[in-house]
Amino acid sequence: MKNQNIILSLSIIITCSFTSCNNSNENITTSKDFVQLDVGDKNITTGKNESEYYYGIGSRFAPISKTDLDSATTIFPFNNDDENTRIEKVNATEIIIIEKDRRTDKREFVNSVNLTGAQKSFFKSLDYSKHFSMKTLFVEKNIDGSISEEKKYNPHYTIVPETQAFYTEGEDALINYLIKNTKTETANLSNKKIRANKVYFTITKEGFVENVTMHFSTNYPELDTKLKELIVNMPGKWQPAKNAKGETMEQELTFTFGPKGGC
Repeated sequence: MKNQNIILSLSIIITCSFTSCNNSNENITTSKDFVQLDVGDKNITTGKNESEYYYGIGSRFAPISKTDLDSATTIFPFNNDDENTRIEKVNATEIIIIEKDRRTDKREFVNSVNLTGAQKSFFKSLDYSKHFSMKTLFVEKNIDGSISEEKKYNPHYTIVPETQAFYTEGEDALINYLIKNTKTETANLSNKKIRANKVYFTITKEGFVENVTMHFSTNYPELDTKLKELIVNMPGKWQPAKNAKGETMEQELTFTFGPKGGC
C-alpha cells in the first residue's frame, strides 16, 4: 500500500498541527492577468522552477486506495517495513476520522495487530476523499534487554481512487504556473508570520476544477485570494479519476503552499 504509484505526488508532505483556524469564504474574482501556459507548446520545460517556498499538488495526506483499504486485515500495511520491524508488542490501535483538518470523535479501538470486524466494517464505510489516521501505541523491540517506553506511530491517510486524476501537461508545468503567478505576493513575506496554506479543489468527471475552498490562511489575505484564483483559473486539462471498475469519478485534491520544511 505504501509503495503504490502516485501520478500526482507530493515530494514533501507538510503536516500541519490541528489547531483552530478561520475559514476563508471570500468570492473568487476571475483575473485575466495570470501568466498562462501555452498548452500547445511542446517545448514547455519539464524542470520545476525554483522557489524559496513549497508548492505541491496531491491528496491531503498520504494516499491509500479504497481497494487497498478494504482489503486490510492488520495494522502493518499502514506503516513502512522499518517501522513494523521495531514493534515488539502492540498495546492499542485507534482509527481516527479527520474532518476539516481536525480529529473527530469518530473512532474505532483495538489492542491487537489484527483489525477487528468492527474496524474492517469501519473502513468499508468510508468513501473516497475521506481522511483518517491510524494511531498505534506499541512497545519497541530492544536488543540490549532493557525495558522500552511506549512509543507511537500515527500516519495520516486520504482515500483516493484506484486511478487518480492527473494534469495532462505535467505536474512541473502546473507548479511553474503557480510559482510564476505568485512572485509579487511572495516577494516580501516574513518567515515568522507566513503560515502553510492548503487550497482544496475537486476534479469533476469531465475534468473541470470545482469546489475550490481554503481551510487555512497564510496570514496574508492578498496571497490567500491569489492562490484560490490561480486554482480556479488554471490553464490546461485534467484527466479525471477512475474507480476499481474503471468508472470515471470525482476526486478531491489539495494545493499546498508554505515554507519549505513544514509548518
